[in-house]
Amino acid sequence: MRKIKCILFHSLLLIVLMSCQTSSKSDDQTIRWWSEEERQLVLSELDRTTSELRTEIEDLSEDQWNFREQPVRWNIGEIVEHLEMQNQLHFREISVIANSPQYLEYRKIVQDGDEYFTKYATDTIKGQANWFLQPKGKFATKEATESAFYLARGKLREYVEATQADLRKQFTFRSPMYEKNLSELTIRDVRDLHQLLLTGIAHTDRHLRQIRNIKLHEEYPVN
Repeated sequence: MRKIKCILFHSLLLIVLMSCQTSSKSDDQTIRWWSEEERQLVLSELDRTTSELRTEIEDLSEDQWNFREQPVRWNIGEIVEHLEMQNQLHFREISVIANSPQYLEYRKIVQDGDEYFTKYATDTIKGQANWFLQPKGKFATKEATESAFYLARGKLREYVEATQADLRKQFTFRSPMYEKNLSELTIRDVRDLHQLLLTGIAHTDRHLRQIRNIKLHEEYPVN
């Protein structure tokens, strides 16, 4: 009889534990992780950086737009073209991944990691753009370049404002996942889609600083 009671007790305990795990997974699926405050933060920062870029470039002459500090450095026109491509890329990446299956096990890697992405704005280490983000002079005029950027940024903003997707539950990767176990991944390898938006905002801030530095060059044309 004692053995039967012991078996029954452990069986009930197992059922309770399994029920708790199922409930936890169900809660993860139903509770919204991306808050309205976070949405508004992204919208505000997209608006801020768009406005600051407009202020920096709207009155530039052709000579100022095309001025290079050095032959190998980008001019302001090329920087804006680069930003247009980055906004297009992020729009596509976010809008596609937001409709993909959720892999919530990656949450523990990126949770509370937003600062890693926002501090990129002031990181002094210079990066090298991937070949598909390097400007190629695809726009014939300053006005066409500006219009293309505002279009891409505007579409990204519209998506953020309207989406019902939970951008904290969708993840994008920056290293091949098949090369690492889950326990080996770090925040350098994976980010949620809110953090991808923070990266894009920080990226714009970096290039705003670059534009302002170009204007400080001693040979920068004066209108």
